[in-house]
Amino acid sequence: MILNSVEVMFGGQAGDGSLTTGDLIAGVFKRMGLEVYTYKDFPSRIRGGHTNYVIRASEHENYGTADAVDALVAFDLEAVQAHIEEMRPGGFVVFDNTSEAVPDDLRRDDVTWYEIPLAKIAKEQLGLELVRNTISLGALGALIGMDPEIVRADVRGVYQRKGEKVVDLNMRAIEAGETYVREHFSDRPSGYGLVASTDGNRLIMMGNDAIAYGALVAGCRFMAGYPITPATDILEWMSKQLPKFGGVVVQAEDELAAITMTLGAAFAGVRAMTATSGPGQALMTEAIGLAGVLEIPVVVVECARTGPSTGMPTKTEQSNLNHLIYSGHGEIPRVILAPGTVEESFELTTTAFNLAERYQLPVFVLTEQALCQSKATLPPFDLGAVVVDRGELIDAGEVVFGEYKRFAFTDSGVSPRVIPGVPGGMHLAPGSEHNDAGVITENAQNRARMMEKRMGKLEAMHDELPRAILHGVADADIAIVGFGANRGPIVETIDRLGRAGVPARFLQLRTLWPFPEDDIRVFCGGASHVFVVENNYGGQLMRHIRGTVGPLETLHGVRKYDGRPFRPCEIIEAVARVAGIAAPAEV
Repeated sequence: MILNSVEVMFGGQAGDGSLTTGDLIAGVFKRMGLEVYTYKDFPSRIRGGHTNYVIRASEHENYGTADAVDALVAFDLEAVQAHIEEMRPGGFVVFDNTSEAVPDDLRRDDVTWYEIPLAKIAKEQLGLELVRNTISLGALGALIGMDPEIVRADVRGVYQRKGEKVVDLNMRAIEAGETYVREHFSDRPSGYGLVASTDGNRLIMMGNDAIAYGALVAGCRFMAGYPITPATDILEWMSKQLPKFGGVVVQAEDELAAITMTLGAAFAGVRAMTATSGPGQALMTEAIGLAGVLEIPVVVVECARTGPSTGMPTKTEQSNLNHLIYSGHGEIPRVILAPGTVEESFELTTTAFNLAERYQLPVFVLTEQALCQSKATLPPFDLGAVVVDRGELIDAGEVVFGEYKRFAFTDSGVSPRVIPGVPGGMHLAPGSEHNDAGVITENAQNRARMMEKRMGKLEAMHDELPRAILHGVADADIAIVGFGANRGPIVETIDRLGRAGVPARFLQLRTLWPFPEDDIRVFCGGASHVFVVENNYGGQLMRHIRGTVGPLETLHGVRKYDGRPFRPCEIIEAVARVAGIAAPAEV
């Protein structure tokens, strides 16, 4: 038995309640004092199409899914067909057999089956088939030993805003599920040992919400955006919260309008941001170039999904790295930060606003669906540690009338900035090349100086950029490089290798541009094998690493591009195959 460790999957059609129930049980596990990670895989439509929601809970950090599923709650046969092979030997399935049966060829002998007519119970006992998902929660809780009072407290907390009648209905639904299990199943699953403890005042939060909260705390007071999966959560969160703090949120008519509104707000002196995904980022490209040449501080959050074109809007991928690095005609300085956890999503967003204003350039926060729409438990944020640094923003007392030059040449490349309306701060702001006063010019010497001024900011900010984090044994022969949501499965990979007596190390990149060449060179040195783990086909990160360290034979790509995140076993198997070692099993 593994104490307090379980991975549960809810599966059914979109609209069946898999996502709602997943959120409920995640809240229950959090209240029990467990570390929780969730991942949802849903179709690009409102109703219909297979959906599944994975919730992993244990006593240690969880920032990714496990190798296999312990408990599958299947609202239809398609969920069984899709996920029965993902079940762990000794696991169990709760199946709604109201209208269909599981054929023999799908029944695994090493999995226990609990067939419960969820929809029938909901309709006949409660008068509403919609609550079958809550019945399943009660049944699951009874099967694996969740504290029934904690289950009820969590459900009440979620539904109380809908009124006491809805709360009472769901309480009766939980009781119906528990009762059915007590009356029909004498044998219960073994091996889970769920024991409740205090949650330590911990939070459970989605990556997108952490980004939005980080922006708010960092002083962002304007956001313009256009709804696009998987970034829309940020726009929704900000539209509810930002006005409470004197901010403004605009749902623009398209991404072009969103980015230009954001630039206008930033030009006027407001900390401003937008959030989008690949297709929207493509539309914003020219305006990002304008931010670069006019040295406007702006934060752009990209929540990456699969491409190209519309791609798979609700699936994850890391194929937009090159787009963010190279997009746009001409060359501008830019920064790309990549959080690897929900907590880092908050932290790096606050950092992004400071970097944008200190160096007057666009800063991207690059996340992906597997992180931005996943939830995890984390400690309360230390808001007192958040510092707002607005850089070279000067007021009227520092401006000498008739002498102000918005694009003045300085050692750092950063010029004093005024907002419109400051006496004496009048200046031109053209999208064409210009001199230090903003006057358009095609003078060759000026052009060279301006390019060097703008691009020199990247060198000036070097020591302020978030450094890569080294996990594992510093001098291990097996080395892994990755970023973003892959942090979780890679950390678990090196932990499992270490327990098996195979030292390994992992370099988690948090600044992707300017590319951390020094860190990469040091990390790759001395390793027998360097594995670059990324969710794209072409090996975009690996190409940048190869460009830094040369065509090393020790470099190996580990890639996945089916729209789903890595499980630890997939990385472990790739490492073991190349390194000639036995792949350690999950414990």
